[in-house]
Amino acid sequence: MFIQSLWALCLSVNSVRKRCPLNLKAEEFENLAKALKWERRPEDRPQELLDAALKVFAAQGYRSARLEEVAEAAGVTKGTIYHYFATKEELLLGVIDHYQARAFGRIEEVLRDNQGSVSMRIRLIVRKAFLGADRAHRDLYWLLIRDVAHEVPEMYHRWLAEGPVRIWNLVALLVVEGQGRGEFRMDADGEVAARLLVSGLLLQLMWQPRAGSVPMLMIDEDRLVDSSVEIFLSALRPAVVSGGGR
Repeated sequence: MFIQSLWALCLSVNSVRKRCPLNLKAEEFENLAKALKWERRPEDRPQELLDAALKVFAAQGYRSARLEEVAEAAGVTKGTIYHYFATKEELLLGVIDHYQARAFGRIEEVLRDNQGSVSMRIRLIVRKAFLGADRAHRDLYWLLIRDVAHEVPEMYHRWLAEGPVRIWNLVALLVVEGQGRGEFRMDADGEVAARLLVSGLLLQLMWQPRAGSVPMLMIDEDRLVDSSVEIFLSALRPAVVSGGGR
């Protein structure tokens, strides 16, 4: 879309046409378009490289994907990638860290606002963690379980420690706070409950990118997350004893 827009501009604006003669070869024009794109907003380069890398790695497979494909998807040259990432593996690590940092950035917004019930904060934290605004988490989870776990296991182990384990420990601490406030049963095992919630959601979301080929596997992600949290919270709440019970 950017290249087409620039081409239209070349045809209609005299000042731009001087930089973009009509006899410019297609390949030369695309290189000019890429250069102008980065001239306008160099601060966006790392983010756009990571976004493009995630899409290409998820679609092609980490080992099969070539950096030339990532560069093309980002609208840059291959050399631009090496300016920011020394190796393909370093680019993959950057992708994982970037999207994980975004998720925890959203979680921190909830934690800074210490208002409301513990139940409400758990609802918000789980939504922030598992429902990114652009749904890029679908590609990330699929990449992690299909490729990273088998081909770069040390990176997968790092993600487990800094992602899922960190989230369920946070939820478990909130359960303890809720028990102290009387929101949750004192005999409930908050750690086990948090582990089940987080791992269950991760597994379901990891399956969704290919759910179309498996009957009854696909589910609306908002419904999945919201209903899972409500089941989680319902199991923790103190039992309500009716006035007529014995």
